[in-house]
Amino acid sequence: MSVNLMDVDQWLGALKAELERDLFVSKSASLNHALAEVMAVARLKLAENVEGAGAVLHSLTFREERGWSFGWNAQQSPEEQRFVYSHFLELVPQDQSSQLLRLDFVWCRVFDCEADYQHEGFRLLKGLKLSGLEDVLSQAAALKGRKLASGSSLEFIRVHVLADGLCLTV
Repeated sequence: MSVNLMDVDQWLGALKAELERDLFVSKSASLNHALAEVMAVARLKLAENVEGAGAVLHSLTFREERGWSFGWNAQQSPEEQRFVYSHFLELVPQDQSSQLLRLDFVWCRVFDCEADYQHEGFRLLKGLKLSGLEDVLSQAAALKGRKLASGSSLEFIRVHVLADGLCLTV
């Protein structure tokens, strides 16, 4: 299966113009509902385009400049999507050099969830007792799968050791 990339550029241009014209309102201070509406509109619009071209929409991701993102892939139901929030963490273990980490918390959002995933990530970080990278990894592993009251869950955590260019997924 192949798709003309000029057609894809036109689809994306039309989608961008449509999204900029619309107003998306959230039910709470959390933007999750509004972002879910943006995703639903974008997914449906692009699905119409790819179907007409005999192609399949496998995934769709929106990324913000500071690193957080939200997305959907074909393995999820239309009501689910992923939210990724990044948190920076400096480790200063005794008698060792310091390390700067970026932790990407990847949340699976279920329909109508208004949880503030960024805040949830901060809450999880506060509870960690950090003395080194091994502690971060073992304690992060224990957090994987954590469910919120809404049914949304923490799918996994990516740990980026920035100075070493290393990325580990827990």
